[in-house]
Amino acid sequence: MTEVKYKEYSEEEDRIYKEAMTNLMGSIRNGMSVEDAFALVKIEDEELKAFIRDDAIKIIIAERYFLQGVDLQQISERLGVPMPQIIQAVREMLEDVGYSSAEYFRLTHGDGALGNA
Repeated sequence: MTEVKYKEYSEEEDRIYKEAMTNLMGSIRNGMSVEDAFALVKIEDEELKAFIRDDAIKIIIAERYFLQGVDLQQISERLGVPMPQIIQAVREMLEDVGYSSAEYFRLTHGDGALGNA
């Protein structure tokens, strides 16, 4: 399993996150690489900056790979993001889906055993 980090944002961080994501996603959708688009975003908090970058990559993967069926190698090349980083992002996304599904099951069915055996 990968080590997925979650962050709770303050009001100010949430404002910065939303503004940065709007700008980043617009630039990426208009043809910029992730790094070029990210260079335009000025964020002092390095941890917040890393979360925003990771989320932007995951959003593009979700849109292009899971919704449109674009090959991961093409996404890697188009975004200018190394393939191992793309694979890591997909693993984290799938792990998050599994965690969320298990949590939803627990909330709706109690703490009973999970499994399909």
